[in-house]
Amino acid sequence: MSNRVKRISIISRESDSKTLDVAMLEAELLKRGCKVKVLSKLLTKEKSLKALGYAGHVMRQEAEILASDVVVLDTYCIPASMIPHRKGTKVIQMWHALGAIKKFGWQTVGKEDGSSEKVAKLMKMHRGYDYVVSASDITAEHFCEAFRVSPEKIVKYGLPRIDYIRSVASGSRHDEQLERILRTYPQLKNRRKTILYAPTFRRGKTVEAQKLIDALGPDKYNIVVKLHPLYRGQTTSSEGEFDTVIFDEAFSSNDWLAAADIIISDYSSFVIESSLADKPLFIYAYDLDEYSSNTGLNIDFYSEPIAPYVFRDAAELAKSVCADSYDLKALRAFRDRYIDISIAGDGATENHCTSALADFIESL
Repeated sequence: MSNRVKRISIISRESDSKTLDVAMLEAELLKRGCKVKVLSKLLTKEKSLKALGYAGHVMRQEAEILASDVVVLDTYCIPASMIPHRKGTKVIQMWHALGAIKKFGWQTVGKEDGSSEKVAKLMKMHRGYDYVVSASDITAEHFCEAFRVSPEKIVKYGLPRIDYIRSVASGSRHDEQLERILRTYPQLKNRRKTILYAPTFRRGKTVEAQKLIDALGPDKYNIVVKLHPLYRGQTTSSEGEFDTVIFDEAFSSNDWLAAADIIISDYSSFVIESSLADKPLFIYAYDLDEYSSNTGLNIDFYSEPIAPYVFRDAAELAKSVCADSYDLKALRAFRDRYIDISIAGDGATENHCTSALADFIESL
């Protein structure tokens, strides 16, 4: 067997900078003496028609894939699926969401928010994966449909962000992150509870945040609205009128789990991620029928343990929040359905998922 250092490439189009999962995995692999190359460059459907400069980046991706023993992706990668790579190279899909609440990939082909079947076949969408990382058996079923892979290709390790979330919510990073937030937003030092609203992206539509803000009451709670990055710069009339309403762009949704007392989301995988914080979680699904029709959902919230906390009406949601009688056992049951991997300790072992995934990559 050769003693050469194996080459691992991590390719992301989720951001121009390294995402949390990419940065954590890279650090762990480098610590082990692996040779790692990261290529990160944002590419979205909204941007793709204007992204002629991305062609050069695709060529760099292909060159890196050809030189690598293991390739780790966090979304669809053109050369990984369309262009033959070196025999023996293993391709791992480490999808950028911890779960698959909304349909994607081959699940949405032909739908309003999905690709046409002609384009999907032309682009060989999601072909060529040797392994797909999942945090649960339920999500594995959704991934098999979305990527068109067989169950044998699923490996259950979860994502590095699980380690980060647990450390921010209750572990070693909590105090430091809370202090950073309070330095940036000293008005949160009042004695009100802080509500984090983190909605998903709605293609071609803005988020109806104002109705929820009004229902909750900026005079009763600190309300932090954390919009999807593609909504950067969007605010509502409440910002400026109340210093307890914050449209934040300084921290990630996961970072806010150090300061939030209550979490509100919708069809975002953040619903699953935030369940790790063990704090009251509410689903604000005001456009459930429309979203289900245009995009599609893998989860029926009304059949989940957290069904009592799913609302279409902002006033009804606010009433439930105000009741202050949340059943955390229901939340934990929901969490255990979608994160059914073994997670060591109570937050003290903060490198568990990252280390397990790195072990698997090294084993290849």
